[in-house]
Amino acid sequence: MQDDVIIRQANMNDTDRVMLFLKKHWGENHIMANHKALMCYEHAWNGEFTFVIAEDSKTKAIYGVCGYIPYSAENPRDMGVGIWKVIPNPHFLLGMELLKYVQEQTGCRMLADCGANPKTKRHRKLIGHMNGRLNHYYRLNPEVKTFSIAVVKERNIAVKRTDRTYKLVELKCMEQFREQFDVSQYKELFPYKDNDYIEHRYYRHIKYCYRVMGIDNGNHIDAAVIGRDACANGKKAFRIVDFLGNEASLAGTFDAWQSFMAAHDYEYVDFYEYGLNPDHLTDAGFILRKEDDANIIPNYFEPFEQRNIEIHISSNIHGTFRMFKGDGDQDRPNII
Repeated sequence: MQDDVIIRQANMNDTDRVMLFLKKHWGENHIMANHKALMCYEHAWNGEFTFVIAEDSKTKAIYGVCGYIPYSAENPRDMGVGIWKVIPNPHFLLGMELLKYVQEQTGCRMLADCGANPKTKRHRKLIGHMNGRLNHYYRLNPEVKTFSIAVVKERNIAVKRTDRTYKLVELKCMEQFREQFDVSQYKELFPYKDNDYIEHRYYRHIKYCYRVMGIDNGNHIDAAVIGRDACANGKKAFRIVDFLGNEASLAGTFDAWQSFMAAHDYEYVDFYEYGLNPDHLTDAGFILRKEDDANIIPNYFEPFEQRNIEIHISSNIHGTFRMFKGDGDQDRPNII
């Protein structure tokens, strides 16, 4: 980087400056530029402000910022990319340098971007990142005759393919989660999310009320599904945003999802994911939404937009890893 530009780790005193930069250069009404409590909820971790800044060494004018979200306290950490914004400047590939700085200076094991801009694919490749997109699965409630959130032109109703019958057990508090599910067994998976992250992200969210449900395979809980309600047009759907543990247990949840949708009157359940075995999802009754699908399973609810959305991703991991809509900041409030 040229001497007149400094890339550095931000500190808590930079919070207002980062918010003002986003207000000027991302959008005057952007939630992260106007709601300090949300900004600190997302990016203040034990006194660490999880942003890096590129600024003029003399004027201190900010040229770019890159936020990141650690998934655990243990090093080396796995992390998700949050807001990444660079304004026009004379320095070539400053955005790439910001991302590279985050990866190298934090010493993270995994750095993954859920919601990556597909226009920056070439830049990501230069620092060794793969590019892809999340798969979007859904399961319609067969008891719903008229859909108000989804647009259903082809009523794809799931057919059970396995005799396994596992239960979904709601883990209503963090103490119950810790007692019944051991996240530390899955440290070898990318990314690894520890108990502190799960508690902060899902049990103590600043706005959303998440359901954390363990999959009971008859002997013990070896997986957890996390999601929340999304409402529009007087109806609701359940959106899975994260998954932890043994993915094979998903295959035994066919009946459980049917009971769950019926009990709560959901139009459907949907699931953006990358890295899970598609056979397990099919066994659970989920159907892959294709890019040219006749059906519409909306992604935007704040405000509501009745259209299909592809979520692009990137990661420094080229082998096996998982990614879900809840990673990074893709399931962040836009309205509080």
